[in-house]
Order: sequence, then structure tokens, then C-alpha cells
Amino acid sequence: MAAISDINRYIDYIRDPKDDFETYLAKARDMNFRCIFAYEETYDRAREVLAGTDVLVATAIDFPEGTMPLDEKAKLFEARFSYGFDEVDYVINQPALEARDWEAVKHEMSVLHEICAAHNVGDKVIIEMPKLDGDDDAKRMVCKIAAEVKPKFLKTSSGRPYKASPADVELMAEELDGTGVLIKAAGGIRTYDQAAAFVSAGASALGASAGIAIVEGAAQQAGE
Repeated sequence: MAAISDINRYIDYIRDPKDDFETYLAKARDMNFRCIFAYEETYDRAREVLAGTDVLVATAIDFPEGTMPLDEKAKLFEARFSYGFDEVDYVINQPALEARDWEAVKHEMSVLHEICAAHNVGDKVIIEMPKLDGDDDAKRMVCKIAAEVKPKFLKTSSGRPYKASPADVELMAEELDGTGVLIKAAGGIRTYDQAAAFVSAGASALGASAGIAIVEGAAQQAGE
């Protein structure tokens, strides 16, 4: 199979702890990744460095816990979005997810989606699919809820510590086919071969701190 030449455009680049924010931005700019992550105090600098590129500026909320009360979460969304972020990755209510309280899961996803839509912010809803391992019916139910609410992305996991699996992405792709909801995989994606497997399974975005190694792996495979 031919290497994915634009694999960089799938990568939501996570900062390596060894890099300061300036180095992180420079790498993202040079590699033209899909997006980077910033907060209120770093938003303006991110926009300045990434001006003229296609790199989106995203933020993360209630990450990776997913335990913030909805009213507090909604207020933080409103405050954070006043800066102009393009996207948000947030963890859905984990106690509700683990209890299979689908009404609460849908309510939170719907409320936060409406806020995102009002601010033109793409919402990436993190489910922590590994918490539902052994219960494919529950995994499919989460996808059905997303198909109704229509966030921009449904995301497999936070990566802290929960990892993505191609099998989960395949299940999600089956349930979300034709709905317009995209899939993001995150957690443990460190090589080009792993990244390509997730794309092949149906992912449209990949959370990874190993973005440069993934792109270099694609270039190496293309040259073989």
C-alpha cells in the first residue's frame, strides 16, 4: 500500500514535554500539522506564529478527567471561546458514561455542541472507549448519540492513560457512516504504520506527540 503522503494533515499535534511552547509551535508550523493546542495565555502567540498556515488552534477542557459539572463546563466553554479557538477537545461526563446513563451523556453532548456551534468551534468529544471494553452495545450507543447530536468529531480516548485501538475506530466508522461525524483516534500512536492503520480503519484525525516521527516514517516508506 502506498504511503499516505499527507499524513501530517491528520495529526493533532501534542507538545512533547521536552519542548517549550515556542519550539512546539515552530515544529507544528514547519510540518503543517492539522492542529495544535493552546490556552488563554498562549493563544495570541500561537496565532502569531501560525499566521499564514492551515494549522488550527485548538484547546482542551475537562481533560483528561471528564468530571466537571456541566454548568461549570459550559461557563468555561463560553469564556475560552471568546478568544477565538477553532476547536475543542473535551472529555464527556465519565461517571455518566461508566453508569451507562445515556440520557445524561446525550444531554451534556447536546448542550456543549450548541455552545460550540454558536461560537463556530469544532467539538471533539472524547469518550474513553477502553472504559467500555467488552460492551460493544455501549460503544455503539455512544456512537448513536453522537450521530443524533452531530459533534464535529467523536474521539476514541484521551491517551491519559487510555489508548486508541483500530478495532474501536472500525466500530465507530460503521456506526457513524453517513452521519457527518468524523472520528479522531488518540493514545499510543507513535509510528507511521500505527497512524496508517487508524486512518485505514476510518480515523480522520490522530492525536500524537510523535507527529514528526510519523511524518518521517511516511517519507521513508514512500522512498522504499
